[in-house]
Amino acid sequence: MGLIEKIKRHWVSATLYLVLSLFFLGACLVSTNTYGGVAQAQRDIALRNPHYEAQATIDGGVNISFSVQLYNPSRFTLHIYTLAWYAALTNMSSTSERTIPLGEDYVGPTKYAEVPAKSTANYSFWAVVDDPAKIGKLTGFINYMRGLGDNYTLETLPYDHQFATIMYIGGFNHDYLRERYLNDLVTVSLEYSSPEMVA
Repeated sequence: MGLIEKIKRHWVSATLYLVLSLFFLGACLVSTNTYGGVAQAQRDIALRNPHYEAQATIDGGVNISFSVQLYNPSRFTLHIYTLAWYAALTNMSSTSERTIPLGEDYVGPTKYAEVPAKSTANYSFWAVVDDPAKIGKLTGFINYMRGLGDNYTLETLPYDHQFATIMYIGGFNHDYLRERYLNDLVTVSLEYSSPEMVA
């Protein structure tokens, strides 16, 4: 019996086999396309144009600010899980207090902000440093550095900035606590440290 005759005789089985084969082939193609899109998104999503500055206030303090852009060129919506910013000064004038913390901000997992596909989100953080004790430490650092030949002011000190965010790629609903093996596939973690902190 030839192949054509077998197909005619078992046409229901042959049709079912063909339909299932096409279904699984389509599912594989969609899965491959989706995985490739997610992998590309994790490579392309980035922090851009970090900017930080310090401005003296009229009462003798200093306003420290930081801003950054979250660039999302992918076709996926990003769900922000956490955002964190930290500002400090590395204190070379003291052996007991090597870091002077100046400001921090944290947005936790209760704030589900979104970054739409093919868009850019802007984030800004700031802290007004007016505590006399901290201003005294900054002034002491300025005087110490002046003795080494560097002339700083409250506005020109080499403040350290660190920013980090954790996001989930949208469109892949799963239980983040029970299905942890999927978390890495849909998670994007980005960090930035100012040149002063890197050094």
